[in-house]
Amino acid sequence: MMMRPDHLARPLALAALLLAGCATERISNQNLSFLYDKGASVLHPEVVLRHLNDSVTRLEFRIDSKELLYTQNAVTNFWSAEVRIRYEVRDQTDAKLMSDSAVVLFRDSSLLMPEKKIRGYIDLRPSRVPTQSMLLDITDTRRGSRERSILSIDRTNANSRQHFFAQVEGERDLLFRNHLRADEAVIVRHSDLRRTKAKVLYFGRSFPLPPPPFSVEPAKPFEFKPDTVFEVNLGYPIQLKGNGLYLFQVDDSLRNGFALHRFEDGFPEVKTVKALVEPMRYINSGQEYRRISEAERPKVEVDQFWVKIAGSTDRARGLISRYYGRVQEANEFFTSYLEGWKTDRGLVYIIFGPPNTLYKNHESEYWVYGDEGSLSSIGFTFLRLDNPFSDNDYRLDRSPIYKTSWYQGVDSWRQGRVYSEK
Repeated sequence: MMMRPDHLARPLALAALLLAGCATERISNQNLSFLYDKGASVLHPEVVLRHLNDSVTRLEFRIDSKELLYTQNAVTNFWSAEVRIRYEVRDQTDAKLMSDSAVVLFRDSSLLMPEKKIRGYIDLRPSRVPTQSMLLDITDTRRGSRERSILSIDRTNANSRQHFFAQVEGERDLLFRNHLRADEAVIVRHSDLRRTKAKVLYFGRSFPLPPPPFSVEPAKPFEFKPDTVFEVNLGYPIQLKGNGLYLFQVDDSLRNGFALHRFEDGFPEVKTVKALVEPMRYINSGQEYRRISEAERPKVEVDQFWVKIAGSTDRARGLISRYYGRVQEANEFFTSYLEGWKTDRGLVYIIFGPPNTLYKNHESEYWVYGDEGSLSSIGFTFLRLDNPFSDNDYRLDRSPIYKTSWYQGVDSWRQGRVYSEK
């Protein structure tokens, strides 16, 4: 394991480096509900994993300095902040097998209170097991705020997404997101510099909304047939025209690859009328939704709906903020080959909110609302799907037993109450 400060901005100085293998519980036995609770921390770092070669994987991170607590030294007058990064890399099939772990301290010092992006990286040397999980804990040591996440490390083949990395043209940072804006050109590269071209599969489809949790109709399989296929030169700017999914491959004998998306303007935020209207289908009747979506001025209809169920304009603003806040968070947490709010986890998250308890392993997630073990609690099981576009695709194990709870959640919103607010 190697670590260096960012050689470009150099805002971080290494304060300490500790290699520590420490025993922890299996992932599946820990309550990981903080993973989907945006209010759990004021710290929201961006992270990305990419393979440099066959033996080194680089963890790159970026933190907004406004989310860190800076303190001033009375003698030097310098302001400084400190970030602790702790990680463990474990086998996905057996969490007891740990191949790499460390605790790393970074410091940033400045004479003036900074407003900038704090950048850095850590080079890891995990085992050559094809798939592993990284438990990542990033903490602001001065404030005590922390952000924890679980990342997948995939070395299965040359098409694995972490063998690719991308930058928006004109920017020095890596692309930390999996989607592009209409005005952005992207430069894509591969860890194997001998690979100079890639084939791009374009899927320009519109996907239906997920059925309610109590539906037992079989899900329609995804048809792996691109609308168009074209070749690009790696290392040169590419303009992706049109909304949809773009899958980059250096080996077309394999189905997986590096996926980039073009969604509606403003994604993951809700900034267009279409983005306001479509998620309302979860709490609208069919007739209501048709009236709103087909109206000459749909935004007016949306506002009137919320004011009607809230009883006042002020209360409507609060409901709108919370409902579409969950839509945005679903986009941030659950986006795979389609927008996060359209996924099964997004569906449940928007209506019920963040789960009180979350258990997770490589194959599934189990969400609990209410006190675990209580007769009034409800649990949802999401099964991970083998998806060539994303490792973040989960399907709800649907059951008729959810019908009553689902309608209670929907009715709560329709009566002007935020459901399952923590």
